[in-house]
Amino acid sequence: MKRVLPFLATTLAVCLAQAQEVATSPASVDYEELPELKASEILKPEFLKGPHYTVREPVPTASGANHYAIDSDYGVFEADGNEMLLQRIKEIYLIAKLKDVSRTDQFKESLVTAAKAPLNAAKNVVKDPVNAVSSASKGLMKFMGRTAQTVKNVSKGQAQKVSTDDALGYNKTKKKVAVSLGVDPYTTNSVLQKELDDIAWASWAGGFTFSAATFPISGPVGAALTMTNVSSAIGEMLAKKSPAELKAINRSTLRAMGTSAKDTERFLSNTAFTPTYQTQFVFNLKSLSGVENRGAFVGAAAEVSSNDSDALFCVETSALMSQLHKGDHPLARIAMIENLPICIAKDGTVIVALQWDYAAWTPMAERFVESLQAQNAPSSYLAFLSGVVSPRLRQELESRHFRVEDRVASGPLK
Repeated sequence: MKRVLPFLATTLAVCLAQAQEVATSPASVDYEELPELKASEILKPEFLKGPHYTVREPVPTASGANHYAIDSDYGVFEADGNEMLLQRIKEIYLIAKLKDVSRTDQFKESLVTAAKAPLNAAKNVVKDPVNAVSSASKGLMKFMGRTAQTVKNVSKGQAQKVSTDDALGYNKTKKKVAVSLGVDPYTTNSVLQKELDDIAWASWAGGFTFSAATFPISGPVGAALTMTNVSSAIGEMLAKKSPAELKAINRSTLRAMGTSAKDTERFLSNTAFTPTYQTQFVFNLKSLSGVENRGAFVGAAAEVSSNDSDALFCVETSALMSQLHKGDHPLARIAMIENLPICIAKDGTVIVALQWDYAAWTPMAERFVESLQAQNAPSSYLAFLSGVVSPRLRQELESRHFRVEDRVASGPLK
């Protein structure tokens, strides 16, 4: 089921939100309608089709994201946005690789060993997370809740009991496997979660030797996918720290940058953010050293994010801010227009930095520009967008004294 992005729909209701609004606009004003893009026209060939998947041709764009449907050997996957498309493609590659591993004699022998081990009753630790993750794809996932259910729901018919230490040992193994592959251990992709579960079970209980070094993804797509999901610094934290420890680190970091206690706790308890997304978002904001009012973005993220697409928007937008701050536009503070963060550079430039796949000239785009310029003294303006700006929007922005930089994180786009 295609999801609406509550964060974007809410925050961009007064800015660049591109809803189906043209029909209610004044007839005398010429606005753009959002196009239905074609995958073959906008994607690099290596992302359009692979050994185990094909991206469907129609790509509707709404609420700031290109919406992709991916037919694969393992079912149909959806991706809300360019960045999520990269993640899903990488996950499909790894599902195929892991399934190949599960067919090897060594893996099968490890399962036999695991079945004979005293820890055999713990195999339900493997089963339950799959069901939990399946539910999580609807926005219900939270790692600690899943762990609690894992221990609680071990089959009553088993004579053996699984200790908390056993559950933690299994989960630690699974995290190491996922991080070594460069994917989110808490991904909402239930098919990949099942494969990770099987490898972790065979490794933890059956002595299976797993090496991600045998899993290279070759060619241009491999180089691009290597950059997705989990950075090395955050990956090391994910592998070594429990979700509770990550939460404590993130809490301390948020409070140190001036986020209120209320907004900090609301953000940390928002289940739209997996431990990985939560840590990435905090890590990005931490990199904005000396930038004032970062807590306001945290408060907005906590208030309106309700699924992983919203969380990814926050992660990628904060990454764009970090890119600006470390580059040619060091930032002074973050200002808010409703729930949308706007950057004010040290030189006074007002910067709209957004994860935005396709931006067009709509009535709300015009109202946002007018509102932005009304709230700021005469200044220079910069639109800094991850995806594509339509020629018409570029023209309108430049006529209003904006510099426009798009495709700053083009990902799979040509």
